Amino acid sequence: MVRTVVPVGLAVVLAVVGVLHFVWAFSPWPLKDEVAFTRAIGGGDDGVMPSALSAIVVGLALVGGAVLTLMVNESIPGVGPGWLRLVGMYGLTVALLGRGLGGYLLNSGAVVEFRRLNSVLYSPLCVVLGVLGGIVAVAASKRY
Repeated sequence: MVRTVVPVGLAVVLAVVGVLHFVWAFSPWPLKDEVAFTRAIGGGDDGVMPSALSAIVVGLALVGGAVLTLMVNESIPGVGPGWLRLVGMYGLTVALLGRGLGGYLLNSGAVVEFRRLNSVLYSPLCVVLGVLGGIVAVAASKRY
């Protein structure tokens, strides 16, 4: 299961969330407008969307994390030295856990919609993804 379900599940979720960030570079979809988007996703109510560049960078990082997960798991051919991919996997794990656990600090001063979604969806999802990333990293460490 560690070699199949965990890394593929992690990679799929990272890729989907990454693609959502690409969409958000140009649209507030699936929300109706920019104000609804910033209230639910950004934590404010000013209706100012994040810059397209920042959304694309986050999207690339998430899709890159999905690809890295599959390379570390040896599901797809790896690029570069194995130890560097492994360091990257541990880095991804730390980043996801940091966003998940530290994400609750983002609730301070945020609008109600964001606080609710961050508390029940965004932060817990990041914690789960971080734990899955840690499982992939530790399993790969035993192979290297």
